[in-house]
Amino acid sequence: MTESTNETAAVGAVEKQDDKTEQGATKTPKYAAIWICPISLELPMDPVTAMDGHIYDRECIEAHIKKNSGNLTSPMTREKMRPMLIPALHLHTIEAAIDKGDLPEDLVKVWKEKKKTLQQKKMEALLKKADDGDVKAMYHVGSNYEQGNEGFKQDSKLAFPYFKKAAEAGYVLSTAALGNYYLNGIGVEQCLYLGIFFLTMATTQGSDWAAYLLGSAFAKGSNGLNVDESLAILLLKKSLGVCRLKNLNETQKTDARGLLNTLEANSTP
Repeated sequence: MTESTNETAAVGAVEKQDDKTEQGATKTPKYAAIWICPISLELPMDPVTAMDGHIYDRECIEAHIKKNSGNLTSPMTREKMRPMLIPALHLHTIEAAIDKGDLPEDLVKVWKEKKKTLQQKKMEALLKKADDGDVKAMYHVGSNYEQGNEGFKQDSKLAFPYFKKAAEAGYVLSTAALGNYYLNGIGVEQCLYLGIFFLTMATTQGSDWAAYLLGSAFAKGSNGLNVDESLAILLLKKSLGVCRLKNLNETQKTDARGLLNTLEANSTP
């Protein structure tokens, strides 16, 4: 297939939708043709940019590179090409265009089916690793259940045992998560003693998130704890400073700074 044939096919896949568009409705943008993989003529699940400057689905272009390793040429231009691939920052753009209804229905249907299948395979692989004793996988399974990500249904009760197993194996982030669950009664009956115990353990092991959770609780007197401004200041400073495991997001950092500033202002004679 020549360069012009490939480009025509990609544009044609987009233009199919125009024929179905009712009068007065928004038509499919022609620029969407650049998102269609020239090899599969489908929307890519894992878009990458090859050294010819074109976007491909990773699986398709990697198969092309492997098949033609002795004399690699671009599927689009037929000119010689290096095998390097660069992740393309188009997946979120594609998803946004799908949500807006800007892409052909037939391409979107195939893309969604492939995404569902790929997501299921990733779920099964992650669960198997976790069940085989991989503590990092245990933590990620717990996080996915907690947040309802990557195809996992949101269920803190299902998340809890994975955090617990990983914490028992010494994974610090899971120890912090376990403390948070006990402290707040998430997915398990609330137990302040165990919440403080596991959050303190994670804090001593370097978790800024655990230090922040404890510091915030003592600053506000939440979760049944008494206000302890001195301890809160110590923990919040630790969360923003010396902790080796940095997991706080910007919102949490801003909250920690705000609490710390207020506490320090109140403690000034």
